[in-house]
Amino acid sequence: MPLRSVRHTVYEPLGSDAIRLLFVKPGFKDEPIECALITVANLAESPPYHALSYVWGESEDAASIICNGAEMAITKRLADTLIHLRRTPGWRSVVPWSKDHPLHSSKNAWKGFARSRHEQYQESEWEKESLLWIDALCIDQTNHEERASQVKMMGKIYSCAAAVTIWLGAEDKQLPDSISNFDVESGIHISTYGRIPVLLSFIAQALRNVKRPQNRLASITPAENSLQRNRAYGFPKPNAPDWEIVRDFFANPWFERVWVVQEAVLASRAMVLIGDWEVDWAAIGDAASWFQTKGYALPAVLKYELQDQQDLLPVAKAVSVWKQCSSPGKQIALLDLLQAFRNRLATDPRDKVYSTFGIATELADVEAHGFHQLLEPDYEKPVLDVYRDVARFLIIEHGSLDVLSDAGLPLEPSWPSWVPDWRQNKASNTLTTMPSAKNYNASGNGSLSMGFSDNSAILSLEGIDVDHVAAYGHKLASYGFGYVTYQEEVDFVNMAWGLVEPAETASASNADKAVIRTFIQTLTAGQNNDPGFFGHAVSWFAQHTQISRIASLLQRMPRASRHSADSGRFHEAFVRACVDRRFFVTRNGLMGIGPDAMKEGDIIAILFGGRVPYVIRTVDQNHKLVGECYVVGLMNGEAMSTWKDEGSKRKVFDLL
Repeated sequence: MPLRSVRHTVYEPLGSDAIRLLFVKPGFKDEPIECALITVANLAESPPYHALSYVWGESEDAASIICNGAEMAITKRLADTLIHLRRTPGWRSVVPWSKDHPLHSSKNAWKGFARSRHEQYQESEWEKESLLWIDALCIDQTNHEERASQVKMMGKIYSCAAAVTIWLGAEDKQLPDSISNFDVESGIHISTYGRIPVLLSFIAQALRNVKRPQNRLASITPAENSLQRNRAYGFPKPNAPDWEIVRDFFANPWFERVWVVQEAVLASRAMVLIGDWEVDWAAIGDAASWFQTKGYALPAVLKYELQDQQDLLPVAKAVSVWKQCSSPGKQIALLDLLQAFRNRLATDPRDKVYSTFGIATELADVEAHGFHQLLEPDYEKPVLDVYRDVARFLIIEHGSLDVLSDAGLPLEPSWPSWVPDWRQNKASNTLTTMPSAKNYNASGNGSLSMGFSDNSAILSLEGIDVDHVAAYGHKLASYGFGYVTYQEEVDFVNMAWGLVEPAETASASNADKAVIRTFIQTLTAGQNNDPGFFGHAVSWFAQHTQISRIASLLQRMPRASRHSADSGRFHEAFVRACVDRRFFVTRNGLMGIGPDAMKEGDIIAILFGGRVPYVIRTVDQNHKLVGECYVVGLMNGEAMSTWKDEGSKRKVFDLL
C-alpha cells in the first residue's frame, strides 16, 4: 500500500487542541512492533503520558511497524528505540539484580543520580503500560498543515508530559583498548561491565568536585601540570583511554539536534535513558558544565600544544542545553535562541526557527494572543520566506538592527544579504553578543527608520555614509570549534600592525602608546577596559611577535606589572573577536575588524537603530550588506554627533 494511503488509514484529522498518544503493545525482542494511536481531543484533558526526546535517524535506513493495523515505515533508529522501550510479555521486562550486584547504585559513586533498570524490584515507569508521545508517529509528517498546527502546541506537549525521556541509544559495551580501571567506591573493576559504569564514575567525580569547598578548589585550579591537576580532581592521567568513553558520550548526536533544547527545557522532569541505565538529566548537565569550566572541554581557542585527551571533551552543546534548562523562567530572547541554534542540526531547515517558539520570550503569551502573522508556522512556506519574516519581525518588534549582525553576503545569489541564513554555520562570534556589546551604541540616539518595498527582497534603512575601507589584512581562519593555529594568529597580528605602524619616532613614545592602545582595543573589540589589560596584551605581543615597538613597552612597565601580566587573557579576547574576520583601516585612518568578504572601497555605514557599524557594498543603484564591523571611534555615537554638527543629509540604503 502506498505511504500516503497508509497514512490516511492511520491518521484521522486532528482538532486544533487535539494530540495523538501512542501505546506500544508488549512483545519479545524479535517480534514485530505493534502499536496503536489514540486521539485525545483536548491536550488539557489528556491522560498521563511520557514524551520522547531522541534522534530520528536516517530515513533511508528504514524499518516497518504495525500501527492501527496498518504497516508503516519508520527509521531503524526509532524502531530500535521502540523495541527497547516496550514491555516484555509477563510481569517483568528485565532480570532483577540483588543489592549485592557490583553495579547496584547503592554500592557505587553514582548513587542518587543513576540506576540500572535491573535493580528495581517494582515495575519502572517504562515497564508500566504508559502512553507515549513521539513526534515521528504522533504527528502525520506528510501533512504540512497538521505539522504546523502541532508545532504551535509543541511547547505545551512537552511541558504537560508526566516526564520527558531523553533516549541516547543502546549501550555500547565495546571498550577502548588498554582501558584503566577507574576509581569506584566498591573497588570493583567497573570496566568489566561496559562503558556506562565508567562514564557514571566520571560524572560522579565531577559532581563531587562541584560540591567541594571553594577554598580547596582554589589551590587546585592554578595547577599547570595536567597529571597533577587530574590527580587533585580525582581523575585518571590525561592520556588514559577512559577519557574516550566520556568524549564519545558527549558526542552523541542527540546533543546536536535543534529540537532537544525546547524538549529538555520544558520538561517538568527529564530522565536520560542509555541502554538499561537511567540517569538524571540534571546530573549530566551539572557535570558537563563543570568539565567546561575547569578546562576539560573543547577550548574556545586552540591551545598551542593540544595533547591531553580530556581537552577534547565536546561538552559545549550539552552545556548550552543545560544553561537554558537552568535559566530563571526558562524564557529566552528569540534572537538569542536563533544564534544558539544556528550550529545545531535540523532535518527541516524551517525548524531552525520553529523549534525556538516554545521558549522564546516574544512568544510567551502566544496562547492568549496567537502568533504574529510573520511567525505563523507554515511548512509549505519556502525556507527563505520563513527566515526573512522572522528577521522582519525582530526588527519591527524591537526597533533594533541586531539581527543584521547575523547576516551578510550570502552563499546563494538570490538570498537577500540582510536576511540571516540560519542553515549556514557561522565561525565568527557575533559582535552584539560580545561581553563588551552592552557598551556599543554606534547610532547614538538615531531611531530606526526603515521601509519595505514591493520587492520583498529589499530592506530600506536610513543611515549615514561614514568612511570607506582603504586596506585590509588576512582573515584569521578558523578550523572548527573556533580553533585557530598559532602561526595564523601571529601572521594576522603582524599583517595588521603593518597597516597601522606609526612613522619612526622615539620608541614607545606617547604617540606610539596611543596607537598601540587603539590597536589592542580593535583586536579585542573593546572587550576589556580593565586598567591591567593593556599589560596583558603587551605581554602577549612580547612573547609571540617580533613587533619591537610593542615589546619595548613591556620593558618600560613596572616590574610588578610585568610579573603579574597574564597574556592568556588578551589571547582569549583577541581570538574571540577576530576569528573569521579581517583587520582593516579606513581612508580616514580608523582601525577596525570586519567580515571576511570585505573589499577595498566598501562603505562603512552607521544605520539608524544599529548598535554597531556595518560594511556595505554599492551594487548598481542598490546596496548589499557585507557584514557588521567594529571600528574604534565609531562605537559610541561619535559619527552621529559629527553628522549632526555638519548638517549632513541622511542616506537611504536599499539593501538587497
